[in-house]
Amino acid sequence: MGKFSHKVARPGKSVIRKPARGISVLALACMAGLTGAARADEELLRFERVVAQRQVQAAEAGGGQVAGEAPAGALSSSAQVLQAVRESLAPAAPSPRQPEPVLEFSRLPGSMLPASEPLQSVGVDGAEKPATAAPAPAPLQVDWAALALPAAGAVAEVPASPSEGELRDLFLTLVEAAAVRSPAVKRALAERAASEAEVSEAKGQRYPQVQLGAQGASWQSGGGNRDNGASLALDVTTPVFDWGRIRRTVESRRHMVNAAESALTAELETAAYDVSANLVELGKQRIIVSLGQRYVDRMSELVKMLEGIVAVDAGRVSELTQARARLLQAEAARSTAEAKARDIEINLRKLVGERPLPSLPESNQWHLGSPDLQWLLAESTNHPVVQQARAQARSADTQADAVRSSLLPQVNWVVSKSTADDAYGRESAWHTGLTLSWSAFRGGSGRAAERAARMRAEAGWMNAEQQVQDLEYRIRAGNQDARALADRADLYRGLSIESNKVREAFYEQWYHLGRRTLLDVLSSETEHYSNQVGEVSNRFDGYQAVLRQYASAGALMRWLTAEQQ
Repeated sequence: MGKFSHKVARPGKSVIRKPARGISVLALACMAGLTGAARADEELLRFERVVAQRQVQAAEAGGGQVAGEAPAGALSSSAQVLQAVRESLAPAAPSPRQPEPVLEFSRLPGSMLPASEPLQSVGVDGAEKPATAAPAPAPLQVDWAALALPAAGAVAEVPASPSEGELRDLFLTLVEAAAVRSPAVKRALAERAASEAEVSEAKGQRYPQVQLGAQGASWQSGGGNRDNGASLALDVTTPVFDWGRIRRTVESRRHMVNAAESALTAELETAAYDVSANLVELGKQRIIVSLGQRYVDRMSELVKMLEGIVAVDAGRVSELTQARARLLQAEAARSTAEAKARDIEINLRKLVGERPLPSLPESNQWHLGSPDLQWLLAESTNHPVVQQARAQARSADTQADAVRSSLLPQVNWVVSKSTADDAYGRESAWHTGLTLSWSAFRGGSGRAAERAARMRAEAGWMNAEQQVQDLEYRIRAGNQDARALADRADLYRGLSIESNKVREAFYEQWYHLGRRTLLDVLSSETEHYSNQVGEVSNRFDGYQAVLRQYASAGALMRWLTAEQQ
């Protein structure tokens, strides 16, 4: 009995499982059909993005039919659609190496795009049936013309580059104002006037030295009481022979006048360099502000476009967030450049006063070439700072000779007269004659004074030599910086041209083909802005290096006034 039940149960069990197996097969067929339809939809969308332009070009050439593809009416089934997609996406046969036109794009009007067939869905039984068309999205209200990037080969209109003469006139106007206003220049003028007065004081020692004295009434006691009335005394002393002491003193003072003249020239050179360098820096910052404003405008346009896109497709909010972040970054960069420009303007106000600042050239290339290095090195030996140190050394050397002469006997011609009566009540007579004075012993103070003057002169000569060495290497460093910065600016210029092409391509690939992410577009915009800033910064830093060379050689004022001489 049990054996019969076992045999009966197995056929029954088999009968129960067969319907379940048929249902599973039917479910798998439905799932495969739906998956195939989804893949067909996805690949067809990709096909429309990638080969849209290829279809249009072939349609124009072959009367509306793409070469190698079936006509639009022939794509009536999902199998044919998938086959056409696979053929269009299949890698082409190898051909000779040619430049791949990946970065070349052109925007097509909407009327030129091929009409797309309604998608077909696959049923459970394998039959195809038309799919319900989705409602068309509302058109975006975006100014696409404002967002269009310039063509890669287009050349933007740039301001004309200023000539060297125009730059000299521009700099000289403010340099003259700074020289009139500068307290350092006024101090140098006062020191020169003081040195000239000291020369006159030394020269006056050659002439007779007249001394007047007065004595009031007095009473003498002892050896006979006697009253003395008021009297006057006159002494005239004229140097006759002093071993060249006065002559050397005058010569020493004249060297100090030359040192003061050199100091004044050095202050003028310093004021000229400060004004010129600040003007170059102001020009650089203003151009960077202009580049930053263009960067901000571009980010603002992308943000506006994405706001319109997000209004229709909320799934792209993250792209809008990225664009807004880059917009804030662009505004921060522009604000930093504006702050630096204001700082430079404040420095110029300190130098030239409240007079209006001139309008600087807007071009990012100025005709300001580097001078000849050997000529600069030759001119540096006559730099005002070097001349000042040499003049001070000569003055100290000559003063040492004057101190040595003062230790020798001095011969003077003396004339004296007093109105006081002598012991006998008679009026004093005139006295005249030669006198000899000699400080035979001063405790070594005279020799110490001479030795101090000699050491001061030696220090002055060493200072002059150090100045020559410093200026030489400063000129060489400035020359090297000017050349290196100019070359680097040219490299950044080429890099800016290429990065401009890249950002155009990334934008087209992102907007038209969907092959790039928005992050790629934003990164290319930022990189292009950075390359432009790098070009301007290096080029104008090179101009400052050129001015530094002139200033280090002591020839900046001569360069500024070249056409006025």
